[in-house]
Amino acid sequence: MQERRVLIDFDNTFHLPGCDVDDALALLYLLGCDGVRIEGICTTYGNSTLDAVHADTERLLDAWGVATPLHRGAPAPLCEQASPSPAARAIVELLETAPGQIDILATGSTTNLGAAERIAPGTLARARSITLMGGVTESLAINGRIMDELNLSCDAAATLAVLGSGARTAIATSQNCLPAFFTRADMQEVLAAGTPEWDACEAWFETMDAQYDWMGWTCWDVVAAAYLMHPELFEADERTVTLYERFLAVGYLECDHASAPSAPVNLPRIQDPDAFNRHVLSAWQRGIERTRERSGASA
Repeated sequence: MQERRVLIDFDNTFHLPGCDVDDALALLYLLGCDGVRIEGICTTYGNSTLDAVHADTERLLDAWGVATPLHRGAPAPLCEQASPSPAARAIVELLETAPGQIDILATGSTTNLGAAERIAPGTLARARSITLMGGVTESLAINGRIMDELNLSCDAAATLAVLGSGARTAIATSQNCLPAFFTRADMQEVLAAGTPEWDACEAWFETMDAQYDWMGWTCWDVVAAAYLMHPELFEADERTVTLYERFLAVGYLECDHASAPSAPVNLPRIQDPDAFNRHVLSAWQRGIERTRERSGASA
C-alpha cells in the first residue's frame, strides 16, 4: 500500500465546551490507520475562533504525542485578510516541494486553501487530491430542526477558489455523512470512562441531545478522512458543482446545472453504514492505543 502524505486543515475544538469533537476524531482515525504520514496541520476558524482552535490543537497534539508541524491559519475570510497566514504559506510551500504527492484533508472553513491559491494561482492543482467535509445538497433537518452548514459557507470566496482550482476534489456532504452516526454505547467500545477523550465526547453527546434530541451524533469529519484512506468503503458519485458564490455562501452545492460555470467533484456515499462504523471504531481503538504509546500515558 502506497503511503499517503496528508496535510490536515481543520477547526478542532475537542476540549471546548459546546463545540464539535469531530475534527479531533478525524485525526484520531488517521492515527489509527496504517500507511499515512501527516505532513502538517493547519488551523482555521469555524467551530470557534482561530485563537481557541489553535490553542486547543496545541493541547491535543501534546496530549496525543503527535509531533508534526502546526501552522496557524487566518482568523477570518479572505476578504478581511491583510496578509497571508503562516498556514497559507505552508500549503504553498509543501505543494511546490512535493507536487502530486500531498493529499489535503480540509474539515473546517476553506480560507487557508483559498489564500494559498491567491498567493500562487494554480498551487492547489498540485495536490494529489483535496477532500473536503461540508456542503448540503438540500436542507438538512435533524428531528425537525434545521442544521446550518458551517464549513464551505464560512468563506464562500475561498470555497469558490478551491472548487475552481482544477484540483481533484471530493466532498463528504452533510447528507452523505449522516450514516456515520455513533451512540454512547458505540464510543464506550473504544474510550475508557474518565479519560479526556471520553469526557469530550460525553459533553458533545449532551450538547446534541439538548439541541436536536438526537441521542447520539454524526461524526461528520471522519467520513472525509475515511474516504481519503479507504475509498473502497464508498460508492463514487461524480457530479459537477455550480461555481456560484451566492449558493456557496449558504453551503449549497447545486449539482449538474448545465447552463452555469461548474467544476467536477466526487460526492462519495457510504456503501454499508454498519461495516463503515465498525471500521471507524476499530481505527479509533488503534489510534487511542498509539497515542497512549507515544505520550506514555496509561490506557
